[in-house]
Amino acid sequence: MADVKTAAKTSMPAPVPVKGLDHVAIAVPDLDVAVAFYREKFGCTVSDIVEVETQGVRMAYVKLAGAKLELMEPLNEASPITKFLERNPNGGIHHLCLTVPDVVDAAGGAAGAGIRVLGDGKPAKGYEGQDLFFMHPKDTLGTLIEIEEPNQ
Repeated sequence: MADVKTAAKTSMPAPVPVKGLDHVAIAVPDLDVAVAFYREKFGCTVSDIVEVETQGVRMAYVKLAGAKLELMEPLNEASPITKFLERNPNGGIHHLCLTVPDVVDAAGGAAGAGIRVLGDGKPAKGYEGQDLFFMHPKDTLGTLIEIEEPNQ
């Protein structure tokens, strides 16, 4: 924590300059049940369900005033969500997605600050074409964090 306090006191730019929260991702064992739950119990608007084969998930977004909930169900046994649901059969919070103005700079800043960038260490394309990467939860206080540069 000393590094965070030092950066704040000296007005140094943050290695990963977060601008906002895009979504909280929730892994669910049954996406159709989850979509119905948010529509019927809370009156939320939920997007159409999409299959993202590159990520191994079916997903839908619950639209809220300032952010979204990303509901994710695994498409197959190879999906990372499958492993999460094996440990958490009822589902649960999988990750947070924070936005930055420049994802390439943020990935470099994370690496330079000792935060491991998952995968090959470089940003990848999300299903909507946005650039993103994930940071290792062992380096981020136990939370899987996605960093995303929103599409303009």
